[in-house]
Amino acid sequence: MRRRLTGPAALTTLALGLVFAAVAALPAGAAFPGQNGVIAFRAANDNGSGVYTIDPANPADQVLVRQFDGDVSSAPHYSPDKTMFTFELDTPDTCANVVTMDVEGNNVNVLPLANGDVCEASPTFSADGKRIFYEGYNGKHRDAIFSMNLDGSDRRLITACEGRGVTDPETSADGRMLSFTCFAKTGQALFDSRINGSGLRQLTPYSFQVGTRADWSPDSKRILFISTPNEGTPQAQVNTATINADGSGLTWLTNFAPGGLRAFGNSYSPDGNWIVLRIEQDDGSGSFQSALYKMPSGGGALTQITSYSDFRPRGMTWGSVCPCSP
Repeated sequence: MRRRLTGPAALTTLALGLVFAAVAALPAGAAFPGQNGVIAFRAANDNGSGVYTIDPANPADQVLVRQFDGDVSSAPHYSPDKTMFTFELDTPDTCANVVTMDVEGNNVNVLPLANGDVCEASPTFSADGKRIFYEGYNGKHRDAIFSMNLDGSDRRLITACEGRGVTDPETSADGRMLSFTCFAKTGQALFDSRINGSGLRQLTPYSFQVGTRADWSPDSKRILFISTPNEGTPQAQVNTATINADGSGLTWLTNFAPGGLRAFGNSYSPDGNWIVLRIEQDDGSGSFQSALYKMPSGGGALTQITSYSDFRPRGMTWGSVCPCSP
């Protein structure tokens, strides 16, 4: 998926029809409850991009699950039964397509566009694993969240939020709720609704510049998200927070200053006790290096998982099984 810009640039991009993007780190549905296993993520490499997994208890055990010539542009979301991923793939010939793949990297299925869409992006599974929620854009004025069967049939409109753009549908593990990032002239905000799109609620101010790849806690009570004011500038301030599903109880897990470290929190652990983050730091030359960290889900000390390098894991999703080969 093309990355969504923030602020005035985002509105220009929308006007040009390039509405699909993610502000920095991107989607999965809820962290489905279970035993903590490996973390899936997407990353660019010398040959394009790929879906990877890593064992946080043994970081040397990093596996390239599948290489793609196009751009894997959203988080690889685990299905509830841990047998499949869904993610967005952008190719030179398409804006964005929803893809499903088994966790071993086989049986790749690129779902054809439908509904008059030119881009279909940011997919995630429903809590029962029978449907996929995704962002559909028709190249004109309609940008909305839809759901469909795993084979692309029975497409249903869920919500267009407030009508200025919406992305990153994330389903709660109990199957009752949906969160997403909505766009306005003044920024980007976190919203949620019932799973059918009713009961729309704004949870944060638009000034938070909420990014993509939020996550519901395994108990479906809180939502993890990132705030990205001035993203794309030297004074970017990227921090991670959680909030109750009704908008109360905002808790900042990181509080880095503008121009400092950047904390992209993407996923709860299946047991609900941890979150996984990508921390980015300036290497002194104006370029950023990345490392994976974890921290307690209620806040606390950061624990480093990987060393800092030019390799940039994005859209992390913490699974409860290991899809790697022995």
